[in-house]
Amino acid sequence: MPQPLPDFMQDSIRGSGQKTSGSNAAQRMKQGHMVTVLAVGLGLRLLVMWTVLTHYPPRWLFTRGIEMGLLAKSVLAGEGLSSPFGGSTGPTAFIAPVYPLLIALIFKVFGSFTTTSAVIVMLAQTVLNLITIWLIMRIACRLFNQAAATAAGLIWACSLPLVWMPTIFWETSLSCFLLMGLIALVLSYNDSDRVTPLQWISLGAYCGFMALVNPALLPSLLAVFLWLVLQTRRRAAWRPLLAALAFALVFSPWPLRNARVFHAFIPLRTTVGFELWMGNHPGADGFLDESLFPMYNSVELADYKTRGEVDYSAHKSELARAYIQRHPAVFLRMTAIRASRFWTGTGSRNGSKLFAVHAIFTTVFGLAGLWLLTRSRRYALAILFTLPIVLFPIPYLITHAEFRYRIVLDPLMTLFAGYALTELCRLVMQPQAAAAETGSNAFGALLNDTEPTI
Repeated sequence: MPQPLPDFMQDSIRGSGQKTSGSNAAQRMKQGHMVTVLAVGLGLRLLVMWTVLTHYPPRWLFTRGIEMGLLAKSVLAGEGLSSPFGGSTGPTAFIAPVYPLLIALIFKVFGSFTTTSAVIVMLAQTVLNLITIWLIMRIACRLFNQAAATAAGLIWACSLPLVWMPTIFWETSLSCFLLMGLIALVLSYNDSDRVTPLQWISLGAYCGFMALVNPALLPSLLAVFLWLVLQTRRRAAWRPLLAALAFALVFSPWPLRNARVFHAFIPLRTTVGFELWMGNHPGADGFLDESLFPMYNSVELADYKTRGEVDYSAHKSELARAYIQRHPAVFLRMTAIRASRFWTGTGSRNGSKLFAVHAIFTTVFGLAGLWLLTRSRRYALAILFTLPIVLFPIPYLITHAEFRYRIVLDPLMTLFAGYALTELCRLVMQPQAAAAETGSNAFGALLNDTEPTI
């Protein structure tokens, strides 16, 4: 007959089983929170899609960034990326290539400017929103705790300005996803004992693709990449050079195409001078003025056709620089105003007050969360997240600061807002819990004092 195990071995086995059970329960809880938040985010965005399809004109979606549809139409006509303002004005580099090419693919399969194409665009951007929520929650749980992850996920799932994001006919949803994906990759590589050459190549190619989606992300992604190189310099050795090579291979076809088409060096977009002029000319108020777009202004369109895109943008750049030199105080004042509008969500003319409510909330709590991270002496992580927060807004502070641009940074701000919010709740609840525990102990002591002795 088998002998029973000693007591200490039985206790050890029971303890191990309890730990495993607790770990599994915690994992199930995390998954349950994630699924719930994603389900809420999906349900609200599907409701928005239904509202758009049943209560708005058939082509309403495509009016929220008509240039994208016109470029896609030109691509399908065999003219490449051209004529962003309608008609036939020749090749363009006003807009980065990836998003218009993706729209062209959708148009080719489902028809140009059709309801089906609109549904596919909104569904695709809904999926990108859900992946962004997933990344926010994963990173928050990794850096902070499950409560912070759930709070941050719920903010991004439920905030009304973000619920309507799939209806923005621009690369905004894709940019949000790509930025959070980059942060997730960099954190993963930094924690890894060894990053393989293939992983460095993948990171470089990913950054190259990001720059082709949204060139405004280029300073941020380069800074984040350099942060990773410095953090891993002892174990990475020469491997980051592979990432730089992969980046060059992915990104270089765009400036090479521009050099061939325009006979000029245009690494990013030709729109830089035009955007600078729109924000800095006599009468400029810091808001985007669509009446100056060649699409809506016959005088500007005629000038654009006469000069050609490169000379037109260069001329606008000269006008803007001359204006700034003549009025430096006005430029500084407007830059401060645009910075305020960027971080308070008031940069869109006639924008919803909900934009401001959301932006102010995530700015205040997001910066508070970043401060808490710094206060906990996690300085390297604080620097990593500060880099895009500081660098990304710079082009918009000197041109115009629409709320749509602010959204690209919103996943980062929401990540820290969720952390700050849970920490605030913990601080509020802590005294109450301590008071309750003190009262319970006092009551127990009273019972002990009054207990009759036998």
